[in-house]
Amino acid sequence: MDLKWVVASESHVEEAKKLADQFKIPYIAAKILCSRGIITLEQADQFLNPNLKYLFDPFIMNGMNEGVDRVIQALKSNEKIMIYGDYDVDGITSASLMFLVLNRLGANVSYYLPNRLVEGYGISEDGLEEAVKRDIDLLISVDCGITAIEEVEIAREKGIDCLITDHHEPGVELPKAAVIINPKLDSPDLPGREMSAVGVAFKFAQALYRRLKQDETELEQHLDLVAMGTAADIVPLAGENRILTKFGLDQLAKTNKPGLKALIFIAGVMGHKIGTGQVVFILAPRINAVGRLGDAQKAIKLLTTKDEIQANAIARILNAENKRRKDLDVHTLNEALDQIDEQVNLKTDRAIVLASVGWHQGVIGIVASRIVEKYNRPTVMIAIDGGEGKGSARSIPGFHLYEALRECENYLLRYGGHKYAAGLSIDPANIEPFREKLNQVSTRMLTDEDLIPKLQIDSELELEAVDDNLVNVLEQFAPFGPQNMRPVFVTYQCEVVGTPHRVGSNHLKFKVRRGGQVFDCIGFGLGDFLKMMHTRPTFVDIVYVLEFNNWNGADKIQLRIKDIRLSN
Repeated sequence: MDLKWVVASESHVEEAKKLADQFKIPYIAAKILCSRGIITLEQADQFLNPNLKYLFDPFIMNGMNEGVDRVIQALKSNEKIMIYGDYDVDGITSASLMFLVLNRLGANVSYYLPNRLVEGYGISEDGLEEAVKRDIDLLISVDCGITAIEEVEIAREKGIDCLITDHHEPGVELPKAAVIINPKLDSPDLPGREMSAVGVAFKFAQALYRRLKQDETELEQHLDLVAMGTAADIVPLAGENRILTKFGLDQLAKTNKPGLKALIFIAGVMGHKIGTGQVVFILAPRINAVGRLGDAQKAIKLLTTKDEIQANAIARILNAENKRRKDLDVHTLNEALDQIDEQVNLKTDRAIVLASVGWHQGVIGIVASRIVEKYNRPTVMIAIDGGEGKGSARSIPGFHLYEALRECENYLLRYGGHKYAAGLSIDPANIEPFREKLNQVSTRMLTDEDLIPKLQIDSELELEAVDDNLVNVLEQFAPFGPQNMRPVFVTYQCEVVGTPHRVGSNHLKFKVRRGGQVFDCIGFGLGDFLKMMHTRPTFVDIVYVLEFNNWNGADKIQLRIKDIRLSN
């Protein structure tokens, strides 16, 4: 699919000059900071020199005081507490962090993760039955619960208090829980509104330690979990999220958790720099795999165990499950693409709804993301099992998925999520009317322009301006993720030198020259562009990010290509 190149307009020129002078950084870097809303000297200092002291006071969050009081009451009375999590990385890391913190404080605490294939998402009746068996007094949800109106009422009837910590969009009605902590319920002008569930759990731990006059620096050992969950859940990496993730990645590299050590080793990243990319594409899928394919209990055992032998054994299981999950991904994606060819009119349909008996619930979210990447349309994948369909939905910029599903709720049994991702349950008989309604909603909400995938470019850049200093400064922008992506540049009229060639699995390697500067280029998955480079001389326009490629112990600047066009 052809990408529309969108180059950011020049703005805040004078402010950018001040930042460049004050911090002794290249003007191009200062310009990008300003375009991202980092304009004042104070904002730039906090961005370029992040520090845990900039974290906001957890007690500004609604419900935090009441939640801390309720847990302290449980600690004093030795009440039985159950942490109720979710089966994805954010939910697993949230439950692990909450369990480790409460266990450290001497709580009588256990945890429970629902089986995705049997119970589905969120607080379930099966989970509540288990809580009754354990004689639980206080149930603390993490990464779920904000829409569990009936389930919380059942818990109340059984004498179980519910303390909900969540970060998903609330419905019109809130559950009658003892306490609810969800930044989506806070004022829009307060920080933390876009936190991950594990970020909310960390803020709760901060507040608890502060109230109990414990040493809060002890919590820094759990920032590895915060970085994992925050990066994996694809929340904005700005403000609080960015600080927690930056220091969490540092902690991940030196983690004292046997399970994370074992996972890092078996995933092949031991001794390598771990950034958000390594978390999202290498580590997180291995944790996600067991939850996607069934029982996520092994993953939380991995993250909470102190036994190295057990950790190594579980890490091997997760690695094997991830390989099985990949095979399911490929099979399901091929079936989905065939269904699109047969059933979807890409000229008129602005949303894609696919359904099939036999699809695995655990992989349809991943496949939906692949469909979105390929066709740039909101996509819902539904796995039908018996009398119910379980769906995962993914969206595109400009289309608020949760709001769209709210307009379709007459056809749904349940739904929940946020702007870019959601889950749902549906009667198979309602799939066709749901498809029609979602397409009506998407036709109203999306323009033809919205369906053209955009490649956002921060700035035009002359290759003569590229040096080690610029790349080092841009590395200070990390960790990268939504709302803080790695800066993207465009350079026009570059001469291709040497002989371009394919490497690996359809990757493209070549060199470009402009203004006396020659740089190596790598384009992952761009091997098909090789055929347009067969003539000499070849001049191309390139969109790329700057990075260091370490080879034989030496760092060399490399352009990682995102798109290429023949010049003119």
